[in-house]
Amino acid sequence: MKIAVIGSGVAGMTAALTLARKGHQVEVFEQFNRVGGVTGGMEADGFAWDYGQLVVEAFEKQEYIGAILDELGVLDKISVVRDEREYSFPDFTIRVPKEYGGLLWRMEFLKNQFPEEAAGLDAYWKDYVRFTRLVTLGGRMEKEGIGTKIAFYLTLLPFLPRMKCSAEKLLASYFRSEKLKCVFMSILADFFTPPSQFPGLGIFSLNGEITFEKRMPAQLAKNAVMTRFYSIIGGLKTLMQAMEEAVQSCEGSIHLNCAIEKIVLKDGRACGVVDQHGKAHDCDLVIASGGAKETFTRLLPEGSLTQKFIDKVLSIPLMGSVFMIHLGVDYDPSEVLHTVCTYFYGSYDIEGEVKRARAGIYHEGEAGFVVHFPSLRSPAMAPKGKHALTIYTICPDKLADGDWETRKEEYADKLLEFAEKKLPGLRKHIVVRHILSPVELRKLTHLDHHAFGGLAPVMNSWKIPHKTPIEGLWFIGAQSESGGGINNVIPSSFKVAKRILKENK
Repeated sequence: MKIAVIGSGVAGMTAALTLARKGHQVEVFEQFNRVGGVTGGMEADGFAWDYGQLVVEAFEKQEYIGAILDELGVLDKISVVRDEREYSFPDFTIRVPKEYGGLLWRMEFLKNQFPEEAAGLDAYWKDYVRFTRLVTLGGRMEKEGIGTKIAFYLTLLPFLPRMKCSAEKLLASYFRSEKLKCVFMSILADFFTPPSQFPGLGIFSLNGEITFEKRMPAQLAKNAVMTRFYSIIGGLKTLMQAMEEAVQSCEGSIHLNCAIEKIVLKDGRACGVVDQHGKAHDCDLVIASGGAKETFTRLLPEGSLTQKFIDKVLSIPLMGSVFMIHLGVDYDPSEVLHTVCTYFYGSYDIEGEVKRARAGIYHEGEAGFVVHFPSLRSPAMAPKGKHALTIYTICPDKLADGDWETRKEEYADKLLEFAEKKLPGLRKHIVVRHILSPVELRKLTHLDHHAFGGLAPVMNSWKIPHKTPIEGLWFIGAQSESGGGINNVIPSSFKVAKRILKENK
């Protein structure tokens, strides 16, 4: 088959590589002068930064992402290092202890902070282990026999009453303290999803204990294995470069500076694409990996889809954008930043902050921010004696008051003021500063309707089917998967490509 892939982000490249390795003729079309899409980065004055997902999970050979990358022949082309994260709240900081405190160290820490919640923390931990066992068994069912399937469904039974439970409701069943609930709900801000709308059982996945402690063994209990937390040495560009080389080694073509302007249909079937230069490219299948609204409302001929389908596409909940500052600094911040990724929260009101952001109200950094410190693990991402930092916050895609273009410098200064309270002396050590507001991100991602986000993980929301109503047109990427992110997008794109192979034998 001849297959056209729109977009060279991690979704498009995963699908392209899977198909190219099976001997199919693959052409990837990328609007920019390099592969990567949102999984990209930038360089300036000897510094390098990512602007997509900053840390990854399950990247070793025995883990689910690593197994896919190994099958695709790229795992041995990248290097990863085990990592962890740190959470700082207004009243306390969850910091990895110098001496390993065992599987329960975070739970014991929280018991000291919230002694009245000890029973609830014990109950949460037991359910966390059970849920980890459920996920582990689920991943093994296809390869193992009836015994694993029976064990899976028996483990599932206690969770069935909670399948339609929100994160807010789930955590209320364990804890009374709003501050303690925030410890487990805080990461939801990244997804631009209020706890009242987030699927409750997802809390166990988002709070993997192993992400707070790299010394913790992956095996929690029998049939309970956690996925590990990693930094990619050299940043995400090394993964994308490895994928690019692998596609080309399989005789696949990658067209850079070549945005797609139209998907061509014949008798209702996708049969080609037209690029920005007006050149037509015939194919048997089209795989679109960009924005949902852009794909289904701009690239297809008018009237190709029912209005009902278009209305559903336009109504899908998307994650918010981010306001991001890339910094090059001439000092070592490791005395304060102990991990590659540190979350600083200024508020315990996750529900309120997300809803205000959805309404176009930007907190300016007061509600919290994240500091990514890539050169802590990858010294080559900064000149000798200097370091690369990225500081970012969630933010509205469009402001209720003013616009990003005119206010970005003001907001950058305010964000750095808040950051300096945690990183004393930061501003006097800045030698390079690059601002990425939603406006700049929109230009980088080619998304007219939204700057950055994937599909928000909102309960009962509709997902665009990978096999679209247009015959021969498939849809993959961050806006096809709840929560987006590399760890969702790589396996889903891989499965879609496998499905295409199976259906077109």
